[in-house]
Order: sequence, then C-alpha cells, then structure tokens
Amino acid sequence: MQRIQFFALLAMILLTLFPRSSSAQSVPPWQAAEEIRAHGADIQTALFRDDPDTAALDALAAEMRDNYVNSLQPPITTAAPEIDAAILSALDEIDGAIATGDGPALALARGRLWSELLHGSQAVTLAALDAGDGETAAQWLRLREYRRSTIVNLVESPADAVIQAVLRGAVAPEDAALVVAADLRGTTFFRLREALTELDDAAAAGFQSRAAEWAGKAQGYFATLAADFSEKQGVDAAAAISAHLDAAGTAAVAGNWADLAAATAAAQEALALYQPVAFSQEQLAERAQLLYLYTDLIWIEYRDAVRDGEITIDIEYQEALTFRRQAQSVFQELRPVIAAEAPRTADRLAEIYVELEEIINVIGPKAEVEALVAEADQLIAESLGVDPDGSDAGASLTVINGLLDQMAAAVAAGDYAGAETARIEAYAFFETGPEVTLANRAPRLAREIEGLFWEGTHGEAGLAALIRSGAGADEINARLETVRARLADSDEILTAEAGIGVTILSSAAIILREGLEAVLILGAIIGFLRADADSRKYIWWVAAGVVAAIGLSVLMWWASLNVLTISFSNRELLEGITALVAAGVLFYVTNWIFQKVYVQDWMSFVKEQVGKAITGGSAFGLAFLGFTVVFREGFETVLFYQTLLFDAPVRPVLIGFLIGSAAIAVVAWLILQAGKRLPLKPFFTITTILLLIMAFNFVGKGVRGLQEAGAVPATWLAWMPENLALIEIFGIYPTVETTLAQLGFVLLIALTFLWSLRRGSRAKSQAPVPAR
Repeated sequence: MQRIQFFALLAMILLTLFPRSSSAQSVPPWQAAEEIRAHGADIQTALFRDDPDTAALDALAAEMRDNYVNSLQPPITTAAPEIDAAILSALDEIDGAIATGDGPALALARGRLWSELLHGSQAVTLAALDAGDGETAAQWLRLREYRRSTIVNLVESPADAVIQAVLRGAVAPEDAALVVAADLRGTTFFRLREALTELDDAAAAGFQSRAAEWAGKAQGYFATLAADFSEKQGVDAAAAISAHLDAAGTAAVAGNWADLAAATAAAQEALALYQPVAFSQEQLAERAQLLYLYTDLIWIEYRDAVRDGEITIDIEYQEALTFRRQAQSVFQELRPVIAAEAPRTADRLAEIYVELEEIINVIGPKAEVEALVAEADQLIAESLGVDPDGSDAGASLTVINGLLDQMAAAVAAGDYAGAETARIEAYAFFETGPEVTLANRAPRLAREIEGLFWEGTHGEAGLAALIRSGAGADEINARLETVRARLADSDEILTAEAGIGVTILSSAAIILREGLEAVLILGAIIGFLRADADSRKYIWWVAAGVVAAIGLSVLMWWASLNVLTISFSNRELLEGITALVAAGVLFYVTNWIFQKVYVQDWMSFVKEQVGKAITGGSAFGLAFLGFTVVFREGFETVLFYQTLLFDAPVRPVLIGFLIGSAAIAVVAWLILQAGKRLPLKPFFTITTILLLIMAFNFVGKGVRGLQEAGAVPATWLAWMPENLALIEIFGIYPTVETTLAQLGFVLLIALTFLWSLRRGSRAKSQAPVPAR
C-alpha cells in the first residue's frame, strides 16, 4: 500500500509541475497505453487487500484518465468519437468500482478499456493512412497486439511490413490501408476467440475477476469487428453477439457461472461462420495442409504417449494436447470456408475436436482417438482438397518454428529444462521429416542445420550447447534466428517441384548411403571365408544374420506404428548402441584377420578355427556379425523410405530403390571378384584397412547417437574442422566425446596389433630349426 501511495503522490506532484500538453508531445501512444494498463493492474491488486486506500487508488485512476486525455484522446476523438465515448465510459466504470470496492466490476472495465484503446489505435492508424500520413500511422500502429506466439503462428505481420514500405516510399499510404486493416481484423478476431476460450477456462476454475477481465476484452474486441461483421452477417446478428457478450460480462461480475457458460457458448456459435479476412488460394492451401497435419499429429503423439490407460511418455501426451488445440484453432479459421460448401462437414469437424479433447483429457481409449482422427482427416481431405499422400514442407517447418517459439519462451522464463525438451521435439520433427529429403537435395545445408540444433557449426555454438551452458536469452535468440534463416533456405529447396528424376535419385541415394557400408563389410568377410573351400558353406551363417536383421528392421518399423512406443531418443539410443556393438565385432574380426595373415599361417588356422566354431556352437558369431552391420542401418533405412513415400509417388521411389540395390550388388560382386583374383595377402590387407575404417566410423557415429539420445554429454570442439565428407566416411564429429572414443579405438587397435606381432615374433624365434 505504501508503494501505491508513493506513486499516487508522485503523480500528483508531476501533474502540477508540468504542463499537460508536454505529455502529449513526448509520450508515444503505445507507452501511454501501457502506463494506463499498468496503473489499472496496480489498482486491481490493491483492491484485493483488506483495507485499500481509496484516496491513493482514486489518484491512480485520475492519472489513467489524464494519460488518456493528454496523450491519446485528441486523435481518437477526431478519427472515431464513438470509440472515445467507450473509453471514457470504461474509465468512469473504473472510478465507480473503486468507490464500491467491486474487484470483478473493476476487472471488467479494465478489460474493455484495454481492447477499446487498441480499437482507437486502429482507427487513428487507418485514418492517417487515408490522409497520406505514414509517420503518424507508423507511430500509432505500435499500439497493437499480435497473434500469440504459438505452434500455429501462421501470420507474421503484413501490417508492420507494409508500413515500413510506406516509410521508404515504396508503397502509397492509401494502398497500404487495405493491408493494415485486413491484418488488424485477423489479429483482433484471433484475440477475440482466445478471450472467449480464456473466459471459459477462468470460469471453470472459479476465477471471478479473471473471467470478468476476459469478458471485458471480448466486448472491446468485438466492438472493433462489429462494422465488418454487420456488413457480412447483418446488423441483427452483430447486435445479438454484443448482447451475448454483455450478458457474459454481467454473469462474470456476479459469479453466475451457468449464465456465463450459456452466454459464451452462444457468442462462440454466432461467430463460427464469420471470416474477417478472405484467404488467397495460397493461404487457403497452406492452412488446409496445416489442419490436416495437426489433426494427424494428434493421433501420432497420443499413440506414442499412452499405453493401457496410462501416460508413458509425458512429452508426447502434452504434444497431443497442444496439437489438438492448434488443429481446432486452424479449423476455426477455416470453418466458414468449409461451411460455405459443406455445412454438415463443418459441424461434424467441430464435434470431433470437442470429442477428442474430452477423450484425451481423461486418457481415454486409443482406438477412439485413432477413429476420430481418421474421420477428421477424411473430412478435411474431401472438403478442402488436401492430398493425404502429399506433404507440405512449409507446414512441417511451421511446426518446427512453433516448437522453437516454445523453446524461446522457456528460455525467457528461465526454464532451461523445458527449452531442451522443445529443442529435442523440434529436431526430432526435422530429422524424421524435412531432413530426409534435404539430405538428398542439399546435404551440406542439412548437416549445417543439424549442427545448429546440436553442438554448433562454422565456429558457432549450437542450441544444445547454449542451453546446456545456461547461455543468456539474447545469445540463444540470436542462434535461433540463424536456425530460422537456414530453415527458410531449406524451405526453398524442399518446396521446389521434385520431378520423377529427382525422386529416383533421392530413393537410390538412401539405399546407397545406408547400405553401402554394410555391403563393403560383408563383402570383405565373405571374401575371406570364400578363400578356403572348407569354410565357404559357413557363409550361410552370415547370410542368416543379414536376413534376420532385415526382418527385425521391418518388424520394428511395423511395431513402432502399431505396438511399441519408440521415441526419437529411444531410436537414437538403439542406433548408437548397435553401431558400437558393430564396431566391437569388427574390432575382433580385424584382429583375427591380422593375426592369422601376418602372424600365423592363415589357411591352416581358418580350417582349424572354423571347424572348432561350428562344432562348438559358436558359429553364431558369424550370424551375429551379419546381423549387427545390417540392423545398424536397416531400421533407419525403413523410416527414411517411409518419409520419402509421404513426399513422392511409389513408382519412382521403387525404381530408385532398385537402381540403388543394383549398384550395391555390383559393388558386392566386385569385392568378391577381387577376393578371387588378388593375391591373398594384398586382399586381406585391403580388407583389414576397410574394416578398420568402418569400425572407426561406427565408433564415432555410435557415440554421436548416444549424444543425440541424451545418454552421453556432448562438448563442442571449436577448433576441429566440420566436414561433411569426414562425417560420412570416418564418423568424425567436432565433439570431445566422439573424438576421445575414436582416439581410444585407434590406440587399442595399435596396441593389439603390436602385441600380435610381438607374440608372432616370439613364436617364430622359439620354433625349432628344421634339421638339414
């Protein structure tokens, strides 16, 4: 209370010392409005106390009025005297609420005051543009609201952009007025819908003053839209909504929740078919694809989040709730378009989103969610012309940018754990979606974006490193801008029309990139076994492991869609562990080959050891080798093709797969032919080098997979070169952990080889000299 009294006294002193006209000259509209809002919040807080100082509150209210009269009223009165009357009425109601100590009535007046100030700013901005005064329009446009930053933030700010063009002389002010009016109408309608939703939530929680404030905001927002609504829906329909909102305000102040719910529902129903801005064909197509994508993601996230009526992955459950809200938000924008051609479809979609909310909130049956989402997808596809087998890179990147918005908001709130969760979600969406196509069309850009999400690239720390170190919001936001810029670059590449030839090449590249490593390793091992007639029949053990790996890869893909919950982190963990196991097997094999080729007579050893392996039942080691090198890539390959088929027709994908497979078969044949024609020792020298390179690669990629799964920390090395070829061929990443693991592997190889050579030398020196 002392704080309130101090500021009230200070305000009175300042008002007596300075002429009122100076305030109008020096305080920009947005700042004056913010001061009015801040004083209103102070009054609201003080009024909740047991014994509020009415005189101090009256002084603050007087300052609110003076700020308006001196800084804002003259232009508003000139542009729209009816808005000025509404603002003065709200200020009078604030005075009355202070006198009676009525907190909910004060909140209602505060809410309406704020939205009417925004209404006045819009009127002055448009009047200035009509008069050719771009400077005044730019100054008043700063007093506005934007669509709240969420995962579905589709509209950037056409009004702000066109005003800047006006100031540069690139656009005439009169021409800019249409753009500004449309942007502000769309934003106001977004805020009106949000206010009605918040009003319902506050009522459900029994928060009387909060509900009253949202009711007041809703009244002012609709007053801003009333003229446009009347033109499109009729004067009587507009009057009915105003009456519903007035009733909602009265009910909120009285705490009459039943009447409030009825009034809010009536207002929402009456607004359902109102469209403040007509969409262009491009905007309509973008929103339609987003609606389909968000609706589909409800089931995908819920499927992975819930099992047997319990939440197993909380992040996925929260995303299911979020995507449902965002789908409903986009649907509300598109409902008038759908209803114009198919009113029953629009009504059914509205029912579906409500039913989904009810089921998800109580962790209801997954089958019901799946059925409702499938029904909604079909209705969306039929009514809006969405291709279920197509994809929209812009829509996917919108989701990613929305998740990055969540990350920025978490950082601003000091919630670095939440920021890390949002970062992982955003990267998972990128890695399993746009990156698959981008890696084939622009691999360097794909790698750069990946680095920006993780430890860094081109000498700059990435988002993961910055979050882990607790970097400031400014630094993280600067890196976010870089990520967004690169995503925008990728959008141009991804949205380019992909012809049949590009699709075939992309498909072939997947199987070549993912399968070539396995073929090189298996070709070398099979060539080694074929060198001896007695061991050729054991090639089938390797083949059995390969077949088992392919089968399990496909099975796991199917299970991930229907039975199991395989999150992004779990998949990366599985791939990382498999890569390290494969590296361990290759380490054993290379030592075995080296010892027998360079230390002993390898022919006699193969005959002896293979016989022992088979009779002892340890021939499963050969099958295990074939299994690990194939399964390491198999599951990921299936996922890549699944994503590619979402973006392309089946036939060119199949053609590319067959071409890539044929190329791999040729490589395998060449390796086997080399094993036949080359002298044994050179062939096994080449084989050993090849296997060591692959094992070295697996160590780097295995540790990297564990880092991406969060199982191993990642410490960025700024001095290490970041090169796509080094990553793909050798698995060299610029992190301390991957580098130490690979250096340790090299040291281990060197020590074991030296030990084998030394043991062989001793054996030869101790062998008896044959008698002459």
